[in-house]
Amino acid sequence: MLAPDSPEGRANLAAIESKLQEFDELLLQFCSQQDYRFSRSLNFYPKRRVWRRQEIDRVLDLEIDVEFQEALDHGFYPEFPWSLYARGSLHPGSDPDVSVLSRPIFEHVPHSRLASVIAAGLSRGLQVVNAMTESEILQHGEKWGRRA
Repeated sequence: MLAPDSPEGRANLAAIESKLQEFDELLLQFCSQQDYRFSRSLNFYPKRRVWRRQEIDRVLDLEIDVEFQEALDHGFYPEFPWSLYARGSLHPGSDPDVSVLSRPIFEHVPHSRLASVIAAGLSRGLQVVNAMTESEILQHGEKWGRRA
């Protein structure tokens, strides 16, 4: 089992991150067309996020679809799986907890197929997050925070 700060673990995560970068231009293009913002993962976890903050925070997350330890131990391989999730959340205001509603757009898609499904996934994800309502998020969302 490799540690995140081991040379091999860092190299394995860098290989995954390098492959994920192949989609940055497409994600940036989506953001400019839809008035969304783009962000890369700020930690060890390879991930991409496009988001828009309004009365509801609307997010599309492209994430690795393996346990973090597996990513550390094995790095990138052609069938490395990815998932895209549409998420909506409400601004917490005075409530220390945040409700987050998450809907899968696609799951377990191997990297070798990702290029053929990501554009349609973003389009579908946009429809899903735009349809999310405050009441739906409060009723069906998962609570995150100190009291969750």
